[in-house]
Amino acid sequence: MRFQDLTIETNAGARLFAEESAPGQTRITAEWDRLAAERPVLTIGWETPLHDIQYGWHPNCRFDRSLRVDWGGPVTTKISSSAPVFCFFNEAGRARVTIALSDAKTPINSSLGVREEDGMLLCRVAIPLDATGVSHRYGVTLLRDGADRSFAEALRLVSRWWETECGYRPAPVPEAARTAMYSTWYTFHQGVFADAVEAECAIAAQMGMKTVIVDDGWQTDDGNRGYAYCGDWEVTKNKIPDMAAHVKRVHGMGLKYVLWYSVPFMGYRARRFPEFEGMLLDRLDSMQAGVLDPRWPQVREYLVSVYDRALREWDLDGFKLDFIDSFRARGAVPTVREGMDFALVEDAVDRLMTDVLTALRARKPEVLVEFRQSYIGPAMRGYGNMFRVADCPADPLSNRVGSLDLRLLSGSTAVHSDMLMWHRDDTPEAAALQLISVLFAVPQISVKLTSLRPEHRAALEFWLGFMEREKALLLGAPLEVESPQDLYSLARAEADGRAVIALYAPERAVSIGPDTREAFLCNGTFAPSAILRLPEGARFAARVFDCQGRAAGEREISGSLCELPVPACGMARLLRL
Repeated sequence: MRFQDLTIETNAGARLFAEESAPGQTRITAEWDRLAAERPVLTIGWETPLHDIQYGWHPNCRFDRSLRVDWGGPVTTKISSSAPVFCFFNEAGRARVTIALSDAKTPINSSLGVREEDGMLLCRVAIPLDATGVSHRYGVTLLRDGADRSFAEALRLVSRWWETECGYRPAPVPEAARTAMYSTWYTFHQGVFADAVEAECAIAAQMGMKTVIVDDGWQTDDGNRGYAYCGDWEVTKNKIPDMAAHVKRVHGMGLKYVLWYSVPFMGYRARRFPEFEGMLLDRLDSMQAGVLDPRWPQVREYLVSVYDRALREWDLDGFKLDFIDSFRARGAVPTVREGMDFALVEDAVDRLMTDVLTALRARKPEVLVEFRQSYIGPAMRGYGNMFRVADCPADPLSNRVGSLDLRLLSGSTAVHSDMLMWHRDDTPEAAALQLISVLFAVPQISVKLTSLRPEHRAALEFWLGFMEREKALLLGAPLEVESPQDLYSLARAEADGRAVIALYAPERAVSIGPDTREAFLCNGTFAPSAILRLPEGARFAARVFDCQGRAAGEREISGSLCELPVPACGMARLLRL
């Protein structure tokens, strides 16, 4: 059928309906008595002229903001991976076409690419009707926003739309989720011994961190990479002789305690593997583990009981629930077996996470729950209250791009950096760069604090202190970014005449707004100065600090364009005179 400029069709023998539900929004409904095809698909297609469009973005694009081609492969989104939103923008960072779907749970294949014959953007969305979890009626709303907006505002619009009109209610975010945390992963990997962890926690508390995340290793004596011993989730006494007492000691230092679990994995060497061997979605021999199938009620009940018991017996404050994106079916539609109570993996994941969070919040309403890219869509916001950048050790670029991407799409959900680390013999500027790259996220620190060099400690304390003092501005004010095609050359948060501006590209002029009274300019480069564009007639007093927070000069600045010496990875505080 045709509706406006849309072509809507299906091979399933379904009746199709479409209506304009709101300006820029089309509601498409399919109804059927019986699906006629073995693999029934609802397809929605349209074309858009490539007028003033040079780049494209979606949540899993990472560094690739190039336009795709129409004959390239589709982008797949579902409950446990990415989100159905695409933004096409121009060289100035202005959104020209933003596309989103209301269904963030079903596995949907979206192909949006340039047709080389005529320079049109060819758009096609394919939704498998037998993967929607409904028996006779399916509806989806297509949002197409063509307003002239900044890239950041276009993504915020979609995030608000999912939350207010599509029914994806985010989980409440405890204040603890917005304060710097210490992670054991890059520091210790699997060598997490209670006394060593507690020694790190003591220093972390002194530096203002409020939570420790104890990662992989607490459940096994095996030091090999892989997950062969996951699944039983019992503490190895050789590392942590008494988990409850260990947690209590950490609590006594003023820190909350979050524990890591690889949710889907049942290791080949786990004691309970034979019990669940017939309830697997897949076998990952390279990881020495099977992927549990959440369509079995026994699987869900077991996982809920594991986390509930840990919360009850050890007095945990939260969970790092890892690898949820591994809950994926092999093949088009997985086989349904007797004893399962769901046909679709996505529906079962939804039920699993609902049951887990219901149980945990019943015991601790402010329980912390961390998820990791790429399971960061609007549905997952209902379960987790901390979204973390995917693993990128010692990589400030990936952390910067990942944290800003997440911030723009995650609304009130706390966005966390990947764990920050650096080589102990590197410069303090290199350490500071790790923090400046994630200024607009909650930092997770993972270096050995007990042997930190004094200049590294000074840089860490300076930037952590600044991020805590300006937390309301950094994490709560509207975030704007420049040059998303260049992986964000600048980012700023501003409210009530105060701004934090992070510069990530040398030689780029930084504009100070006409209503700005106070601004913190953070030099996220190794250049020794920054170029400022000031409002006409404005004068500012500038105090400059190096990467360790040491005073590096004061001066008055004015003029429409001026150069201010700011040390590499340092900061300038500007006060309007």
